[in-house]
Amino acid sequence: MKERRAGLQGKWGYVINSLQEIIPSYELASSRIALGADKRMRSEAIGFAVVSGSRVLDLGAGPGTMSRLVKARGGQPVLVDVSRMMLSASDFQNKVQAVFENLPFREGSFDSVVSGFALRDAHDLARAVLQVASVVKAGGKFALADLGKPDSPLGFLLVGYYLRVVPNVLGLAMIGRSGLRYGSIFDTYMLVLKNSQLASLLSKSFRTVNLHATQFGGSVVFKCAK
Repeated sequence: MKERRAGLQGKWGYVINSLQEIIPSYELASSRIALGADKRMRSEAIGFAVVSGSRVLDLGAGPGTMSRLVKARGGQPVLVDVSRMMLSASDFQNKVQAVFENLPFREGSFDSVVSGFALRDAHDLARAVLQVASVVKAGGKFALADLGKPDSPLGFLLVGYYLRVVPNVLGLAMIGRSGLRYGSIFDTYMLVLKNSQLASLLSKSFRTVNLHATQFGGSVVFKCAK
C-alpha cells in the first residue's frame, strides 16, 4: 500500500471552505479554543524570527493576526493565504493569494517566514516546507506556532478529546449552526504529523530546529534557522 503523504490531501477543500465560513469569529474563537495560549505562542514565534527592518513572509496570514505583530516589532510583512476572503479581512497592502506548495517568490526573498496556526492546513506538507525553506535567505529563520499532536498515547487522547468536543460547542455558542465548522480543527488534528515527525521533516530543510511544546504537546512553537 502506498504511504499517505503528510498534509490534508483530500480533506483540503473541506477545511479551507470551513475556514472561510467562520471568518467573522475566527480570531476570537481560535483564541478561546487555545485557552489564550495563542497570544504567547505567536509572540514567541515573532520574537525569534523578526527583527526591525526585516522582510517577513506571513504564511497562511488569514486576517493578518501575525502580520500585526510583525509590524509592531518593526518587520515588513507580506501576507500569503489561499483564501481571498481571508486576505480581504486584513488592512495590509502587501497581500498575495497563493497555495503553500507553490509560493510565487524567488529563492531567498525573505529574511524570515512566520506561520500562525496555518501550516497544518497544507495540502502537501512536505512540499510546503520545501517552499518555505526556498524563499528564506541563507541564515534566515522560520517560526511556526500551531496545533501539535503529542507523541505520547495519553497526550494524543487528551488533546484529541478536547478538540473533538470544545470547538464544536464553542462555535455553536458563538455564532450558531455555522460554528460547527470549527469541528474541522479535529479533522486537521487527526491528519497532522506527530510533533517528533514534524521536527524530523523540518530538520531536512533547516540547519537547526527547536521545539517548545505546551498543553500536553497540543500546542507547539517550532523555531528553525536555515
